[in-house]
Amino acid sequence: RLFRLDLGQPGAEPVEIEVRLSADDASAERRSLDLSREVDEAVLSPDGRTVAIAARGEILIRATKEGRPTRRVTQGAARDGDLAWSPDGSRLYYATDEATGFRSIWFAEVDLTRADIEPVDESTEDVVDDAEAAAESEGETEADVEGEATAEADGDDAESEEESRDESDDAPKHGERWADALTFRTERLVSEPGMDLWGPRPSPDGQSLLFHRERGDLMLHSLESGETRAVLRGWDEPQVQWAADSRHIVYAVADLDFNTDVWIGDVGPADATEWSFEPVNVTRHPDNDVSPQLSADGKVLVFLSERAGENWSWDVWRVHLDKGLDGLTDYDLTEHFEEAAETLSKRKSPALGGDAVELFEFDLEDAWLRATRLTDLPGSESDLNLSPAGDTVFFTGTVGEDTALWSVDHLGEDREQIASGSPDGVALTPDGKWIGYVDGGRARRVKSGGGKVETLGIDARAEIDVAAEQRQKFLEAARVMELDFYHPTLKGLDWTALTASYARLAEGTAEFNRVGNMLLGELDGSHLGMYGGEAFSAPDTATGYLGVDTRGVEGGFQVAEVIDGGPAAQVTSRLHVGDVIFEVAGASVADENGQVAHDLHTMLAGTRGGEVLIGVRDASGDERLVLIEPISWGAENTLRYGHGTRLRREAVERLSDGRLGYLHIRGMSARYVRDFERDLYAAAHGKNGLLIDVRDNGGGSTTDILLASLTAPNHAFTVPRGADFDSTPRDAYPRDRRLIYGYSRPIAVLINENSFSNAEIFAHSIKTIGRGLLVGTQTFGGVISTGSARLIDDTLVRRPFRGWYLPDGTDMEHNGAEPDVPVEQTPADDIAGVDRQLEAAVESLLKSIDAGR
Repeated sequence: RLFRLDLGQPGAEPVEIEVRLSADDASAERRSLDLSREVDEAVLSPDGRTVAIAARGEILIRATKEGRPTRRVTQGAARDGDLAWSPDGSRLYYATDEATGFRSIWFAEVDLTRADIEPVDESTEDVVDDAEAAAESEGETEADVEGEATAEADGDDAESEEESRDESDDAPKHGERWADALTFRTERLVSEPGMDLWGPRPSPDGQSLLFHRERGDLMLHSLESGETRAVLRGWDEPQVQWAADSRHIVYAVADLDFNTDVWIGDVGPADATEWSFEPVNVTRHPDNDVSPQLSADGKVLVFLSERAGENWSWDVWRVHLDKGLDGLTDYDLTEHFEEAAETLSKRKSPALGGDAVELFEFDLEDAWLRATRLTDLPGSESDLNLSPAGDTVFFTGTVGEDTALWSVDHLGEDREQIASGSPDGVALTPDGKWIGYVDGGRARRVKSGGGKVETLGIDARAEIDVAAEQRQKFLEAARVMELDFYHPTLKGLDWTALTASYARLAEGTAEFNRVGNMLLGELDGSHLGMYGGEAFSAPDTATGYLGVDTRGVEGGFQVAEVIDGGPAAQVTSRLHVGDVIFEVAGASVADENGQVAHDLHTMLAGTRGGEVLIGVRDASGDERLVLIEPISWGAENTLRYGHGTRLRREAVERLSDGRLGYLHIRGMSARYVRDFERDLYAAAHGKNGLLIDVRDNGGGSTTDILLASLTAPNHAFTVPRGADFDSTPRDAYPRDRRLIYGYSRPIAVLINENSFSNAEIFAHSIKTIGRGLLVGTQTFGGVISTGSARLIDDTLVRRPFRGWYLPDGTDMEHNGAEPDVPVEQTPADDIAGVDRQLEAAVESLLKSIDAGR
């Protein structure tokens, strides 16, 4: 809403102005989009013959054999995805927000195949298949030794034999039908009015289906009776995998301390109307454990854990759920896995008529004590998978400079690169023979033992109804906020009505992100925004910066200050205070009357990273040419930061007669923690107190690491032999005994309206625990933990999901930290070079220290 206010009339009331936004008939626009590099998901069918693909919200399939055509399963503005094959390969399950705007669980089946309209001569079918299989084998990379090539060929023969056993003349040939499909039938399976359902996971016996509901409920649906019951209720979406017995599940889920552990539990029979789900915490560790993968016999569990490194740095860990495996020698364990693989190769899936797998029993009581680390690579591992026998672990990680898909054996040894690039969404087929994944927006597959990587290209275009897609995107973004925004009532807004109102505008304008941000603005919250996607972004002007402050004078721009370390401070391109820049790259900056006719930044557009010749006149009137290499705004900003910090540090030293130290925390991330520890010792060692400045700090996540330094208790002091006991400071303490350098002397913290997010949490914490004084102005009041969601065209929506509250229940959002010593810093002060807040902080801290004596 836009208002007009007449400033010439005292007491005048604002008058609302009607505003209409529109585009050039955007609602009628249609365009064609090539989907060949738009793949989000790629899931191989159980037999590996077909790949199901989700791209730009549409589901496509194609046979994996070379040159096979792409077939469209769904199309339209709805977002279809979360693909999962039934274990017998007859159905493709997926989630879609088709029709209602809320996701529900659907499935697709083959309706018509080529064979249905063009019967195949069965006498030649096997010959053709064998020829194609031979051609595929010839296209693979050469094996390292002849024996491996023979084994691989034997494996292909075994695969063909297994397919013929699984798909006898009496059994439906689902794999063949999907590979040869022409048309499909889709049907809604499960829906709940006003509820989001997604993430279908069929059980190995094909009788049950797990799926997620709303924020984190895990639901179990009987495919026979159609009954649905809740297995697990919660706020966090569990990462879940079925055990091969189709009764147990292994999953990872976070608690209210945001610690994720791995659990195992029995969900009960598919048709049980009531069942007491009593899971066991397998990993029990205060660091996050995620991505559990269970072997087909239930004896080996692998997972990713950050317990051996920094937060969000994952390694692969393993625990044997059969304690008998822990006592085996390495060669006995190898023999066990060989036997397990052989047994599994002979076992027929219950979904294909094989015997039911007996209910598993696990040794869980002390499993958390028996976890073993399998990888210790630099960086972080992801996309974890485990072979059916449990003998081989697959993951994406970085070795040296190579990010790739790797495998290691059950001991964490024999590392092999399976596929290069940046594989994502990695998944094994149930028999463990093939790996499907997405890389560079394209579907790919590779044999689990390595070899030629096949790109499963798709030949399809999406005909996009722009208005319909923008409406879908907008409703999805609104639904994300409705589900996840930290405030349970969305601050009392009528979100449904607001969404409907803005949706009409969003579907008909080219300014989609702008309209989306208008809706988010109704929440009056921080950490919100809609970015990217296919919205217009202006080209980079490549403006260069010289590392100087200037002011316009007759004839040009006079240098008022030279920034330490910048281009103008170098010996070969030095500018001096008082110099006047009158020419840039041969162009005068002033007109014939000596009036500045150009903006200096405009004249430096396109100069970043190159050299530019500027004309300079010194104070005596002498002119010279200077060849200078302008830098980026980011580089100059960093130099300005260091320059300003040095000046403030010198001011504190002067104002306190050397009694106080000063440091500024630029941000709340790991790199700035290292800077903090460095600067803390340099600034504060031997001082009576310390000023910590978090003004203009944009936030992050490291408050508690800083507090570990500033609140370390003085429970003892140490004196080495040879040191004087009486003169030893009573806070002298061995550095190696602490995780971070400890500082227990008096502090004051400088804050302002640009202290944001985690910097505000830091300020609140200092005040809450009484650690020191806050000096300056109230902080911004923008404290929410945020994540993100991506829409169908990769538009990013920030979704604040976790609120922060003071011990008395006060929401930190909209309630910035209040200073103990309020001091305004005006623009006039900044121009004059006066820092009143810094001066007040020095005065206040010295008074506090002196009063304490």
